[in-house]
Amino acid sequence: MKPNQLHAFVAVVEQMSIRAAARVLGLSQPAVTKIVHELEREVGAPLVERSVKGVRLTEFGRAFAPRARLLLADMQRARDEIAQIRDGATGSVSMAVSTSFALTVLPVAFKDFHTRLPAVDVQFSEAVLPWMLARLRDGYLDFAVAHVVPGTLDAQFEAVELFPVQLVVGMRERHPLRGARSLHDLYAAEWILPSDDDSVSPLFTPLGLPPPARIIQGQSVTVALGLAGHMDLIGLFVEPLVKLAFKRHGIRRIDVVESLPTLNVCVVRRRGQLPTPAAQHFIECIQRASAAAMGG
Repeated sequence: MKPNQLHAFVAVVEQMSIRAAARVLGLSQPAVTKIVHELEREVGAPLVERSVKGVRLTEFGRAFAPRARLLLADMQRARDEIAQIRDGATGSVSMAVSTSFALTVLPVAFKDFHTRLPAVDVQFSEAVLPWMLARLRDGYLDFAVAHVVPGTLDAQFEAVELFPVQLVVGMRERHPLRGARSLHDLYAAEWILPSDDDSVSPLFTPLGLPPPARIIQGQSVTVALGLAGHMDLIGLFVEPLVKLAFKRHGIRRIDVVESLPTLNVCVVRRRGQLPTPAAQHFIECIQRASAAAMGG
């Protein structure tokens, strides 16, 4: 299959319209239709069906879409690697980081990297683990730096541990339950957790508890901090945020008698994905900065 076929198919998937895909690609509608039909003949199955409302993916199209994105991402990564070997310190790196890492270790690591490889284009995203894993799975990221509950990472990913961080309970200064000292006293309250079901459960399982019944879920630690500081919500945050953000948002730390889980800050990659020279160099800068921050 050819890159132009994959580009055309992915454009149709993202736009869910032949006309819109043609506009994005700078091609005519008949040209996009022809290219997609060529791809369908090559894979031996219909990928897209037209309807009065536009287009929809067939069962085969839904299965092939993430593969097509991944193939395009790996092709671009291969081009970047060849260019970096040929031309030296050029190319691009795409990464996602957690909020606390962005405010602590990342500035030192990036300064080191940028001093050594100033011509490399770096694209940052700030996110939580579920979002990162989805983008790693699709090939959009070279790597991510995330807080991982030990033993919970899917086998399709691999992680290099940097340092541990402790979880802490946070709530607004005047929360009615601010005097509580046990998770059991807080359990029935409303929580805000920047995760999804798969990553919430491991946080409470070691305590012998299922996830709280009342959870507001999101994909932003910044949103969680803002809402917890203004509403009667309880959050679980990593300890570095206590000094970095709690006071500014009007949040207090609640020391509970239970031992909260320890998370590992890790560099996470899709298993089997070889990093480009620039990405590997950035990872090494992150490892040096992390070791220095931990006093190692």
